[in-house]
Amino acid sequence: MIGLKFNIEDKNWKKNFPQYKKYINKSVNETAKIINFNCNQKAEISFLLTSNINMQKLNFTYRNINSPTNVLSFPMMYETKKFYIIGDIAISNEKVLQEARSYKKNKYLYLSKITIHGVLHLFGYDHQTKKDFDSMLNLENKILEKFENRNV
Repeated sequence: MIGLKFNIEDKNWKKNFPQYKKYINKSVNETAKIINFNCNQKAEISFLLTSNINMQKLNFTYRNINSPTNVLSFPMMYETKKFYIIGDIAISNEKVLQEARSYKKNKYLYLSKITIHGVLHLFGYDHQTKKDFDSMLNLENKILEKFENRNV
């Protein structure tokens, strides 16, 4: 099981997603199972739960794109004597809500999809080519099916 740390930068997270911990935790651990992640140490991912404004700043700083995005992943894969730090993920509260409405998806299932997407990036999955995009999307959908089938 992967341990999670949360830094809630936008107070609206608790209002808009009161069950965020449950869904993010389940998303992370289902993803780890599907990709067969095994670690002999305590593994950890940190989450920054933020706003569009702060996400836009991060997106510009790290990707030179001056607009907010739903999720950013920062892989580390750093090992200490006690921990294996997988990386950091930033998620925008407003962007997730907006996209969930736009796609007519349940907000928690969409949060799960975005979390899964971010976790896959931490583990080296990408979507730079059409083949990689299709592969990553299929994997995301396979993991997300676990939520839809269990009504999590």
